Amino acid sequence: MEYRDYYAILGVDKKADQKAIKSAYRGLARRFHPDQNKDPGAVEKFKEINEAYEVLSDPEKRSKYDTIPPGWNEAHGFSWNHDGARHAGPWRKGQDGQGVRFTFGSRGADGFSDFFRTFFTGDAANFQSGAADPFGDYQRGSYKGADYEGHLTVTLREAFSGTEKTVRVNGADIRVKVPAGISTGTKLRLAGQGGEGGQRARRGDLYLKVKVLPHGFFSLQGKDLVCDLPVTADEAAMGADVEFPSFKGTVKVKIPAGSQSGDTLRLKGMGMPGEGGTSPGSILVKIMISVPSPLSEEEQHIFQELRRVSSHRPRSTIVI
Repeated sequence: MEYRDYYAILGVDKKADQKAIKSAYRGLARRFHPDQNKDPGAVEKFKEINEAYEVLSDPEKRSKYDTIPPGWNEAHGFSWNHDGARHAGPWRKGQDGQGVRFTFGSRGADGFSDFFRTFFTGDAANFQSGAADPFGDYQRGSYKGADYEGHLTVTLREAFSGTEKTVRVNGADIRVKVPAGISTGTKLRLAGQGGEGGQRARRGDLYLKVKVLPHGFFSLQGKDLVCDLPVTADEAAMGADVEFPSFKGTVKVKIPAGSQSGDTLRLKGMGMPGEGGTSPGSILVKIMISVPSPLSEEEQHIFQELRRVSSHRPRSTIVI
C-alpha cells in the first residue's frame, strides 16, 4: 500500500493555509469532475482530489497526516505475505494481542484509497485495540460532490421586493428564491445542487453570487436608495410638497423653502428592506433645481422681472 502525497495531489506547499488549499481543490475539482471531463482517467483523479482535500481541509486529520512518514510501512512492521495479505505490526493489535491480517485492494466501494481508510476511518484511525473492521464503509459521508459556482443578476426592483429566478444547471432547471433586501456580492447557497458525490455520499452545493443591476432613478448606497429629485426654481425658493414614484408607490416629500441644489433629505425606513430582521434603509433625496429650457415668452418676462427686483447675489461670498 503506497503512501499518498496529498500535498502533491492538490499541487500546494506543505505550509499552505486553508484558503490556498480550498482554492486549489475547487480548481482541480472543476477540471476533473466526471460531469465536465470525459477523459477515462478523470474519475480516478477526481477521487484522489477529494480524498486529499478531505484530509488537508480538516486540521485534525492534517495534523495526523503530517506525522506519517513516506516510509511508514517499513518503519512500522508491515510486510507482504505470500497470500497477498499484509500483517499489522505495532500499528494495530487484535484483542488477543496478535497481529491482525488485512487484505488490501486499490480503493474501497466508498471511493477512498486503502491508505486513507487505514489511517482516517473507523478504529483504524485511532489505532486502538478492538475487533471492528477498520476497512468498513466510510460512514461519515464526507466524500461529497464538487461545489458549483455561478452568477445571478437581479434588477433593483427585484432586490427590493424579493423574487424567484430559474437557473439551468447540468440541463436541469432550478428555482432560486431571492430574499428581499439582497445586495451585490451576496452568495446564495443551494444545498445539494452541485456535482454528484461518491457512493453513499451527498451531492455538492451550488453557490450563486448576486449582482444587482443599475437602476435609472435610484442608486444603492448600502441599504439606502439614493435619487436626484428635480424641483423647479419656485419650489426650491418658496418650498413645496413634491411627489415622486418609489418601489412602494408614490412618495410625498416636503421641500423646505430656500432649498439649494445638492441639499439632501432623508426619508427613514423607505430604503432597502433589512436582512435577517435588521432595520430597513432610507431614501436619500438629493434636490436638483431644474429650469425650463427653452423659456417661453412669459417665463422670460417673469425671470427678467425677478432679476430686476432680486437682491440675491449668489457669488458674493466667493473669495480668491
